[in-house]
Amino acid sequence: MKISVKLSDFVWIVDIASRFVSKNATLPILQNIYLKASIDTLVIRATDMEKYIEVEMPCTVQIEGSITVNAKTFLDVLKTIESDTVELSVDQKSNIMTIKTVKDTFEIYGIAASEYVALPEVPQDNSFVMDTTIFVKWLEKVEYAIIDKSFSPVLTWVYMKSKKEEWQNKIIFVWTDSFRLSEYKTLNTSDNDFSLIIPKTSMNDIWQIMKYAVEKEVPDAVVKYSDNLVAFELQIWDSKIVTTSLLIQWNFPEYEREEVMPTVFTGKLMLDKNECEKAIRKIAILTRDINNFVQFQAKKEENWSQKVIISSWQTEKWAWVTELPAILEWDEITVAVNWKYITDFIRTMASDTLVFNIVSSQKPLVLMDKDDTTNRYVVRPLTA
Repeated sequence: MKISVKLSDFVWIVDIASRFVSKNATLPILQNIYLKASIDTLVIRATDMEKYIEVEMPCTVQIEGSITVNAKTFLDVLKTIESDTVELSVDQKSNIMTIKTVKDTFEIYGIAASEYVALPEVPQDNSFVMDTTIFVKWLEKVEYAIIDKSFSPVLTWVYMKSKKEEWQNKIIFVWTDSFRLSEYKTLNTSDNDFSLIIPKTSMNDIWQIMKYAVEKEVPDAVVKYSDNLVAFELQIWDSKIVTTSLLIQWNFPEYEREEVMPTVFTGKLMLDKNECEKAIRKIAILTRDINNFVQFQAKKEENWSQKVIISSWQTEKWAWVTELPAILEWDEITVAVNWKYITDFIRTMASDTLVFNIVSSQKPLVLMDKDDTTNRYVVRPLTA
């Protein structure tokens, strides 16, 4: 094998592919990426046996061939190279890859491509087209959940389903960790009826690819699925990217029940998100090492003014109380929540007005951005 390839595109593709390799595999081959050159195309593959990626990109092929090399080592070497193009050659007998530029020559020991695992076939029976910008927009709203590795593995999945609402076909995205739930709705351009549960780890890597597609002004991705697999196909300029993930074989909780995601409320509180975040930051000094407790008490004064009293849990050593102007509709309300859940949502908001929709101090509350009706964020209350 002997090829030359444009370095800037190649580094990004190897970077993405390296996210799909197994981090703690006992088999060295699962820590490698697969490279195969034929005609004028380089095929790159990687997998951890739960998620898979295959990329086809153009290159100049002098000698066809294949190899697998350690993903991390290969990427680290490529990132040090200062050149527009790089030449890769492989001795198929010794499985040594030589990486050559005008200045540098590196040699990496690899494993024969014949030992690499087979990737699953991409589902072909069911498919629909998804807007990449909308997909990225929703994932940005739950970025705190998708990239945070501290979450319990229980319920750390992304749920995608189709639904007809108000005579319109919609795609609904849902994420939950059992203490909170985020729902985002967007129009669906197809009539497909689907329900897919995708592991969080897969979704994070898919998100990185989608963000790159948006940067390159690629408007659409084709989503293909079967009973146990989902694949996202993108054509980014001259490169074709297919990423495949196993699906969770389980029924997602019926979250639309009134006791889980309320739609009838007794109180509605609106306040400035920036002032709210400042108040929470003060209280966090006292409660971050305990339980992240913060209480919101909305009141109407005799002079018709309205305010919210934000306070920490009263302990033997400390307490903190601060007041903010607010708009209160319906009944006066008091509710306590984990302040981190509030600040996570604030970071996703476009407008300046945070809305609390409240049933009671014991029932889930629904947070919304005043100017965005597509996203509902449900939080369990705390008890002092």
